[in-house]
Amino acid sequence: MGFRGAWNKRNKLIEDLDKFYRLYKKTQRIYKKVRYAQKRKDPEMLERAIKKYNEVWEEYRKLVNKKAWVHPKLWKKIREMNEQGERKVIKTYSRSTTIIPEFVGHTIAVHNGKTFIPVYITQDMVGHKLGEFAPTRTFRGHPEKTAKAVKKK
Repeated sequence: MGFRGAWNKRNKLIEDLDKFYRLYKKTQRIYKKVRYAQKRKDPEMLERAIKKYNEVWEEYRKLVNKKAWVHPKLWKKIREMNEQGERKVIKTYSRSTTIIPEFVGHTIAVHNGKTFIPVYITQDMVGHKLGEFAPTRTFRGHPEKTAKAVKKK
């Protein structure tokens, strides 16, 4: 069972999901501390927070750099569902997530800015982004030619 198309070009995945998820959450927590220090206008606290953030961010970037991006929460949910053998619709705002082979057979509701559009993942979608399958604009058609001619006269 081989995956064709875009997946062959960029098939590097993050190996350790648990480490990836931990670092993701850690960067989020430390970033909140940086924002808090900025709000308090405490230069010493801000300097420490930024230094810590840069250290964690560098470790995170080494793990993620030049790999297919998959949102860690979404990936974790799909892994758990695969282990339990469940098939439920998962809502996500992460349009930039790359579809990986683990997602095949699941239905993911992708937000298009207004509603969640359910997308059933097939083998041909592997390697593409989730946002490609949930259009953000509604095409209402071209105006009639006769209506244009009437307006000019």
